[in-house]
Amino acid sequence: MNLRKTVLAVTGAAFISLSLAAFAAAVHNADEKAMIRLSEDGAKAAQSLLLARIAIFDGQTQDAVKLVDQAKAALVTAAQDADKLAIKSQKNDVGPLVPIDARLTVADDFVLSPEKKEQIDQVNEHLKKGETKKAVEVLSPADESMTLTTLFMPLEATSKAVDEAATLLGESKYYEANLALKKAEDSWVSESQSFVDYLAALPKAEPKAEKAAKASAPEKATPAPQSGKAENAPNS
Repeated sequence: MNLRKTVLAVTGAAFISLSLAAFAAAVHNADEKAMIRLSEDGAKAAQSLLLARIAIFDGQTQDAVKLVDQAKAALVTAAQDADKLAIKSQKNDVGPLVPIDARLTVADDFVLSPEKKEQIDQVNEHLKKGETKKAVEVLSPADESMTLTTLFMPLEATSKAVDEAATLLGESKYYEANLALKKAEDSWVSESQSFVDYLAALPKAEPKAEKAAKASAPEKATPAPQSGKAENAPNS
C-alpha cells in the first residue's frame, strides 16, 4: 500500500462539497454545509496518523513522535464533537465513531439530461432554503442513482492504538509502533447509504425566512412596575 497516496485521500476539511456533475450548484453557507459535516479534528488525527507511518518508514522518528502526539490531541477534541455531527454510523457496537471522509457518487448509467438538470437545480434551491423534505421529494425518483459513502473512525479503537504507538516510539520500537498505527487505520469503517435516505433522516431545519424574522423581531417591552398600594401613598 502506498501510504503517500492514502494520506492524500483523507480530507482535512470539515465539510465536503456537493459539486458533482449531478449538482450544478455548490452549497455555500454554513447551514447547508452542516448537512454533510465531517469531523475536522478526526480528519486531522487520521492525517497525522498516516504521516507518522510515513515518517517511520523514512527514518524520521522524531517527526513520527510529534505527529503521533498531534493525533492524540486531535482525537481528544474529536470526541467532544462526536454527537454534533450530521452523519451517523449505522454501527453501534464499537463505541463512538466520527466521519472523517465522505463521497457522493452517482451510478455509472446516470445521464444529466435537461430534465434531470432542472430537477437538481430544484433540489439545490430547496436545500439553500432549509427545505429538506421538499428536496427529498424531488430527489426520490433518482434515489437509485445517488450514494453517500462515508469513512468512519472509531474513537476508542483509534485512541487505544495511537496511545500504544506513542509508548512504543518512546521505547524506540519503531516497527511495532508502525504496526500499532496500522491497526488504528484498519479499524476505520466505510459505509454507504442512499443519499435520499440520508437527507430524509436529517433533523428538520428551520427555514431561513423564519430565522430572519425571529432575529429582527423587536423584543417585548418589559411591563412597568405597578405603583405601590393606596394605603402607602402620601397624604394630600
